[in-house]
Amino acid sequence: MAVKKVYTVTDLGPGDGGKGGVVHKITTMMRAHTVVKVGGAQGSHGVCTSRGERFAFSQWGCGTFEGVRTYLSPRMVASPVGLLNEASALRYEHGIHDPFSMLTVDRDVLCATPYHGIASRLKEMARGKNPRGTIGTGVGEAYRYSERHPGLTIRVRDLSRLDIRDRLVAIREQVRRDTTSMIPEFLPHDLHQVKLEVGRLYDDDFLSYCAEQFKEVSRQATIVDREYLEREILSRDGVVVVESSHGVLTDRYRGFHPHTSAIRTLPRFAKAMLREAGYGEETVSIGVFRAYAIRHGAGPLPTADAAMAESLLPGSHKEENRYQGKVRVGPLDLVLLRYAIEACGGSEAFNGLAVTWFDQIMANKRWDLCDRYANAENPEYFTEKGALNVKGGEDEEHLEYQERLGKQVLASKPIVTTLEIPSEAGRDELYSLCANVLNGALGVPVRMVSFGPTEQDKVCR
Repeated sequence: MAVKKVYTVTDLGPGDGGKGGVVHKITTMMRAHTVVKVGGAQGSHGVCTSRGERFAFSQWGCGTFEGVRTYLSPRMVASPVGLLNEASALRYEHGIHDPFSMLTVDRDVLCATPYHGIASRLKEMARGKNPRGTIGTGVGEAYRYSERHPGLTIRVRDLSRLDIRDRLVAIREQVRRDTTSMIPEFLPHDLHQVKLEVGRLYDDDFLSYCAEQFKEVSRQATIVDREYLEREILSRDGVVVVESSHGVLTDRYRGFHPHTSAIRTLPRFAKAMLREAGYGEETVSIGVFRAYAIRHGAGPLPTADAAMAESLLPGSHKEENRYQGKVRVGPLDLVLLRYAIEACGGSEAFNGLAVTWFDQIMANKRWDLCDRYANAENPEYFTEKGALNVKGGEDEEHLEYQERLGKQVLASKPIVTTLEIPSEAGRDELYSLCANVLNGALGVPVRMVSFGPTEQDKVCR
């Protein structure tokens, strides 16, 4: 009997948990027909197939190489210029003749413009030696602008408008006003890049280029109405995978302010979207994280250990940059993972965990873990058992609490233990070892462990 099933895939860290490979595995194993994207276009979800294909997907889903279609949902912030760039790479570097034929875009999707990206990068440089961390694509800025200046919002349905250039001019003017006062605040080594960014705010040729790119997306993309999700995707038998960007620890109101995204990253928002579309069938929620702690950019990472970078990061496609900052790694932080799970609604919010990059743990023949902090004593921020308190709230007062909580996390002193990994152990034994450690520690069963980059390297139970 044909059945319907939706998998939601959520990063339980600050991002970079390995969602791309997990989504690719699920779409391959379950023969999914659609990947539904939520979050933002700034994502870089790496996929490596057993056929040798490698790509960092941003707006196309991570099942694209398997012929799985992608739907950009209303909970996505898209980059029109990025869509064209990604389509070009898929076509000319990977032989997908018409990538747009595999993509549908909800008409209400919010658009990030190059001017939002400029604003994001200038603001990050203006923070000097006190970075917040940003990918710099403008996804967060576009969302914030849509709240502060709703009249300047561009959605996908607007891309074909005759006045699209005028709309871009209005956004450009607002970005000029917002960034003019920052000029004296930049560090000397940023001044050259600042000059380039500001120059684009006064370059009419660049403006014309952006307008043409937006129009081109309106010609190539299949833009659909709000009912499309229910009518054409969720009504079909088979499997759908909801692929999210970001991570729980960068959620606007549950992450550690100000090192957060403007958008919401908790899985309950994707599930609400499914309910609103009339979906009432089975949903399987998967939480993803690496077998070690990682954070690309500013923000609390108590177990960060610079000495471990060489042993944990070989082969990673993560590179440092001015805006996002350094890539830091360290022992797996179970305290932060428990916090992320609790922020999502507790262990009952997930059906299983996917642990990635365990092959690096195998290579190192040791697994370093932090189960508690030595100084978890302040009752405002910690429970009696040393867990981080999760509080509700979505206002400025709550953000102030989240900032204080982040400072407490930053000052935490992790207690690290080491498990020796037997060099002769096979994947089944290592899967059991991983599951035995994490099932009890986190209250959610391990359902996937990744022992390498491809779908064939991911073991599921």
